[in-house]
Amino acid sequence: MQQSLFDVLAVPAEKLKYEAFKEANPWVMPALLQMVYKLHIQGHTHYGIAALVEVLRYQHATTNDPTSEFKFNNNYRAFMAREIMQENPIFEGFFSTRKSVADLTEDY
Repeated sequence: MQQSLFDVLAVPAEKLKYEAFKEANPWVMPALLQMVYKLHIQGHTHYGIAALVEVLRYQHATTNDPTSEFKFNNNYRAFMAREIMQENPIFEGFFSTRKSVADLTEDY
């Protein structure tokens, strides 16, 4: 079903940018989720999304062309943490969250 103009206008701009980022970089969320599962298996019950994002940045920088256009906006971390916890109830509370534009979406 196609969204109406009012539905599109109600979506925060940051969420639209985040969704576009995910579409352009489909490997990011599975990579993050894999790291979260590994931490969970090792006994961690809490971790920082910022640390995981930095690991992904490092891994990408060391395995890809240095002229790559890949950019990882820190504003997406809140959406990612919430999405991981929402879609994987085993990780509820794994990330600490603060009030964010990501809270304004009911999807995550």
